[in-house]
Amino acid sequence: MDRKLVVTLSVIAVAIAVLLPLVAGPFWIALLTQVFIFGLLALSVDLLLGHAGLFSLCHAAFFSVAAYTTAILQVRYGVSTAAAAPAGIVAGTLLGMLFGLAVRTRGVYFILTTIALGYIVWGVAYRWSSFTGGDNGVTNVPRPALVGYGLESMTSYYYFMLVVIVASLLAYRVLVSSPFGLTLRGIKTSESRMASVGFRPDRHLYAAFVLSAAIASFAGVLYVYYNRFVNPVSASFPVSVEAVLMAIVGGSGTIIGPLLGSGIVLALRNWVSSFFELHAAVMGLVFIAVVLWAPGGLVGLLESLRTGRGQRR
Repeated sequence: MDRKLVVTLSVIAVAIAVLLPLVAGPFWIALLTQVFIFGLLALSVDLLLGHAGLFSLCHAAFFSVAAYTTAILQVRYGVSTAAAAPAGIVAGTLLGMLFGLAVRTRGVYFILTTIALGYIVWGVAYRWSSFTGGDNGVTNVPRPALVGYGLESMTSYYYFMLVVIVASLLAYRVLVSSPFGLTLRGIKTSESRMASVGFRPDRHLYAAFVLSAAIASFAGVLYVYYNRFVNPVSASFPVSVEAVLMAIVGGSGTIIGPLLGSGIVLALRNWVSSFFELHAAVMGLVFIAVVLWAPGGLVGLLESLRTGRGQRR
């Protein structure tokens, strides 16, 4: 897509997002805030899926461990935001360093390994009720305080998230355009060829996995401050699946795709669940439709339509 067009559309999108609270109600502000948070989680998954070719289904583990760490430190020990939030990110990233050993496997074995690892974290969150609170989780998490200013209202947290997501997308663009990002795409295309020219695919994939876990942990910290509580649901398998679904629906291997996918999936889930109990089945049908008829996701579909019009001219 033309760079000028991308910049123009991005500026327009940010301008609309800035003005949205002036015309939208609390429901839409809350929904868009969720889109930002889960878009970041989907972005973490897509670093592996879209750029390295690894299909991970355990990212809810890093997401929830970061959320639990932050919540427990603030609620039970009175630790400040400035210390609890980084501690949550570090905890999730350390778990990613352990789970990252899964990159020694490939294909379906990698998928099964990550599923098993994710279920371990969910089981701990669910069964170790004396520490995690079990089904009740950890509640009454205070809103974050930044340089003495508390983000008490949903609108203020929305604007905070808007700044975070814009900065994250810009940083992500730099990452995937760097030699490291180009190496990951080379490994995805042909791991044996990259190894033959002197690269160490396992090391690059391990680094990508840990970095991906750090991004997911960051999303988990933002989630617990938005929700103000965390329970084992955040570590469940469906959360990991939804993150992958968001990346694929929006456009895997792109920068804006996971965020668009987050918006589509969350909007559909909220709308369909209001009148249909088996809303998860609808999500499955959406996934099948995208894989069959729009494998490039929404971004790929729009690009093909634009290219097609250009060729007809």
